[in-house]
Amino acid sequence: MEKFSKWRDSGTGIQPFLQPVPARTQQSAVASVFGIIKSYAVGPVASVVRLAALAAIAALDVVTAALGTLLVVPQVRRGYSRLTRSALARLALFIMGFHTIDAKTVSLRKGRRSTTNRQSAESGDVIVANHVSYIDILWLVARYNPVFVELDNASTRVRPVSMWTALRAPARATPALLPASEAQSLGSVVRDARVKRMGPVVVFPENATTNGRALLQLLPVFEDAANLDEKAKVYVMALKYPAQAFSPVYSLGNQFVHLFGVCAQIYNSLVVRMLDPEDCPRMKDAPALCDEGAEPVDIDDVVADRLMQLSRLRMTKLTAMDKRDFLAFYHKRAKGYRPTI
Repeated sequence: MEKFSKWRDSGTGIQPFLQPVPARTQQSAVASVFGIIKSYAVGPVASVVRLAALAAIAALDVVTAALGTLLVVPQVRRGYSRLTRSALARLALFIMGFHTIDAKTVSLRKGRRSTTNRQSAESGDVIVANHVSYIDILWLVARYNPVFVELDNASTRVRPVSMWTALRAPARATPALLPASEAQSLGSVVRDARVKRMGPVVVFPENATTNGRALLQLLPVFEDAANLDEKAKVYVMALKYPAQAFSPVYSLGNQFVHLFGVCAQIYNSLVVRMLDPEDCPRMKDAPALCDEGAEPVDIDDVVADRLMQLSRLRMTKLTAMDKRDFLAFYHKRAKGYRPTI
């Protein structure tokens, strides 16, 4: 759309913020009739039923979390939390139509095959991923029950947030700055997660969701020595949502309406590609931590390169702050819109 051309990347020609629109294709009469029945009869009914089931799961999560606070032993509390929340997240995905998820560990080295082996990210490790939907959060909870953080766009300090806050974050504009009293170094969050067995720490270096057609510029998370931890392993992964009709990708708009659309689909697809740990960068190779005489490695550059290869997406010159400006413009136009009669 011309009115949004300001936010089209000059280098790639890609607009990474607008919601994906399914391509128009020629359909047979039978397929057209089936599509109408699905869109106006079966889909809405299925969505209402699924949303009711999701509401029950949300209530059950609140109850189980409250019961977990009664457990005194930290290890037992953590195990209980991971078991219950991961199970509920996986059930929520299944209800939403994600019946099977294509998750594989892949190597960028020639001659190595993809595997379905479970990635071994543990408490105190760092998972770096692209961000295209609130559904990313549910999958990460189902797999790892991790610690989520928000990034400060200026200092790259972080703020740990709850699962519920992470789920709602794509529906609002990325905060330009975090409150100084709440911002911490990533290194301190990682060490705390390791000591308390809270799970791996998830970082979305784009700091905003996209429509899955390209990557935003990544924040230099590992440039600051305070964000590093020698014991932490870095894992890189890419998430995609193949769709022929309504896309689970969420970049803008009313989140509840989008969720209604997701639940109206008969099934949805999620593809996760996790990079082989041997191909991932190591924090101890960063300039601030590497041994004397060893050649330092720019962790941020390696992460960006690996993420582009893994996702098979190009990187734009746009940033989370451009997304923030785009949303302000988009909502201003939407607020001033008056339908013609």
